[in-house]
Amino acid sequence: MSKKLWGGRFLKSTDRVMEDFSESISYDKRLYKQDIAGSIAHAKMLAKQNIIKEEESEKIVDGLLKIKHMIDEGSFEFSVEDEDIHMNIERKLIESIGKTGGKLHTARSRNDQVALDIRLFLRDASIEIIGKIDILLKKLVDVAKQYIEFVMPGFTHMQHAQPVLFSHYILAYYEKFKRDRERFLDNIKRIDVMPLGSCALAGTSFPIDRRYVAEQLKFSSISKNSIDAVSDRDFAIEFLNNAAIFAMHTSRLSEELILFSTAEFKFIDLPDEFCTGSSIMPQKKNPDALELIRGKTARIYGNLTSLLVLMKSLPLSYDRDMQEDKEPIFDSVDTINSILDLLIRLIPGIKPNKESLENALKKGFITATDLADYLAKKGMPFREAHKICGEIVAYAEKEKKRLEELSIEEVKNFSDLIESDVLNVLHYRKAVDSRKSYGGTATANVLSMIKKAESELSGETQDAVLCPRCSFPVKIYKNPIPTVDIIINIDNKIVLIRRKNPPYGWAIPGGFINYKESAENAAIREAKEETSLDVQLEGILGVYSEPGRDPRFHTITTVFKARSQGFPKAGDDALDIGLFDKQHLPEEIVFDHRKIIMDFFNSKNA
Repeated sequence: MSKKLWGGRFLKSTDRVMEDFSESISYDKRLYKQDIAGSIAHAKMLAKQNIIKEEESEKIVDGLLKIKHMIDEGSFEFSVEDEDIHMNIERKLIESIGKTGGKLHTARSRNDQVALDIRLFLRDASIEIIGKIDILLKKLVDVAKQYIEFVMPGFTHMQHAQPVLFSHYILAYYEKFKRDRERFLDNIKRIDVMPLGSCALAGTSFPIDRRYVAEQLKFSSISKNSIDAVSDRDFAIEFLNNAAIFAMHTSRLSEELILFSTAEFKFIDLPDEFCTGSSIMPQKKNPDALELIRGKTARIYGNLTSLLVLMKSLPLSYDRDMQEDKEPIFDSVDTINSILDLLIRLIPGIKPNKESLENALKKGFITATDLADYLAKKGMPFREAHKICGEIVAYAEKEKKRLEELSIEEVKNFSDLIESDVLNVLHYRKAVDSRKSYGGTATANVLSMIKKAESELSGETQDAVLCPRCSFPVKIYKNPIPTVDIIINIDNKIVLIRRKNPPYGWAIPGGFINYKESAENAAIREAKEETSLDVQLEGILGVYSEPGRDPRFHTITTVFKARSQGFPKAGDDALDIGLFDKQHLPEEIVFDHRKIIMDFFNSKNA
């Protein structure tokens, strides 16, 4: 049995039963990409801060990349004796490059390392889920648009209530899933906090640069308290809560589609591809996919409860109990993705049965409320109108007639206010189109909502841009990963900084926007940190997106114009400062800044 990397103070090896009981490598090995990404950023930072040598950092990074390739290819042998993904990778690194590999863990603990890995994992998982919800929303809108002429009974207490458009019913789930998307997006703010550098719980005495690591890993903020950073799983609980709410919505939809597809309803036909047959009854068409969504919702609820109970009485800071956080997270992510993949393919195959819907609309006196509204509009107090309509319904039920089958003479016996125009309110189609209040089921309303939904999904909203990764329309100041650049004008020349950190070259001052500050404040803060200038903003030059700048393809940058006086001094990320005009720009300009600079000069000259 090999010696543990942490085993210096122990005289005996770990018991094999303890090995098996305490290991997490069987499931946390799926965090290998996140773990290696964090280790590479950490190694580069250690070299930047002269904690290790540059050649040592390069050797470590090269070794980590080779390990990643081995895991990608399936040739890496994971060991239960090394407990978790962190120790498995570190031991292999030391075996591959020698003692230098042991320097990687300088100024770091598994406590902040695993917190980092989970945040990276959930950040990417959230973006993937948001992208799939977007597709699901589009499918719902397509179905609503396709069947705009279909009317169905609306239900309260599972009783026929009022007629509604089938499209109106479908768009109810558009609204529910849209809120789910917003919750997952908002949760990214709490996920997107960089904990590395907190070490075991108290920070470190080494002169580390946490901001540099955050920039390498595309975090928008850094944890402020090391004890909180290693003990916090609120962001994961919030994610599981969002997953549970989403699953609840999918379960409600599934339950209704199951009911509506039964012989008793026959409201819809489900696509054959997502149903199964019976092993004994040849006539059966079972809605197994939708039943499984209902069932999987229970396990998603269980995952949320599991993590809540796990964390409810843990003393600060890190405890080994928290190893149990990963399986509920992984399971919910996988289950939500599988539900989304299924619904995206199933929803377009739903076909409403017009004949069955029309037959159902003839039952339950479904326009009784419209009759009461008719009398109220004639001046009768609604409570009295409600009573009279109840009497009319009781009479129709006794006569075995539908409301629209009653003669004018029959209904006039209940009120002199009833005239021949009552026929205009008793037919379900006219009842539907009378519901013109905002958000109501009138055809004009629903068509307007379909158009609005299409506009939302295409990003054609005011002050919004499309995310190039998931096509989510994000407001300029509320991007998933907001960044800001600022073009500063001094004596008709612009300020460029020569960067200390990779990618090396000249760049416009700028950086990340903290979620708690405005883009304007962030631009001023970044300009002051990188140039020592107090600037005055003149306005926004534009909003730029360059997918190649971010491995997650989510960078959207707001670029401001500003003016200032005085000679700037290099600070923070800036190695040097230069003032340049259009004719004398430096050759090496990083990112997409050359295009931005030319846009500035062109707008200025125009």
